Amino acid sequence: MQKIQIAKVLKPQGIKGEIKVELYLSDLNFWRSLKSFEIDGKTYNISSFRSQKNFGFIGTREILTRNDAETFRNKILQVEKPTNNSEDEFFISDLENCCVVDENGNILGYVESVERYSATPIINLMLNGGIKSFPFLKEVIKKVDIKNKKIVVFKNKLEEVIV
Repeated sequence: MQKIQIAKVLKPQGIKGEIKVELYLSDLNFWRSLKSFEIDGKTYNISSFRSQKNFGFIGTREILTRNDAETFRNKILQVEKPTNNSEDEFFISDLENCCVVDENGNILGYVESVERYSATPIINLMLNGGIKSFPFLKEVIKKVDIKNKKIVVFKNKLEEVIV
């Protein structure tokens, strides 16, 4: 099964081994239901979770001291990719290699990669032999069809934001 990245460890929090993480998934229901995660192939069981803005604070049964937590700086938390129950649900990683078309079905390019610098993902689009970037905004995106690997955009809105 495929693994997805869900967070990055930023630093220890407190003296009891809690870690502060940058959340890659904003769905708090996902985080509240999460029982474990992996770092470097080892499983860690969650004993506590709380959030603040785009950050989470996670306690585990295995990381018990600040010194233990310190060794996890910049490590990536992963989980087995859950199956989606709805056509409207997808993971940012699902966007990679999608074909980007305008409302008339004209192919504009292919998603080369997706980056996260803030709450809004940035789509890097392979276009005419080069890479152009645009924010993943509902004003730009008309429809995402993960099953058919297609993203439909409003061409006039895309032209306003693509760089």
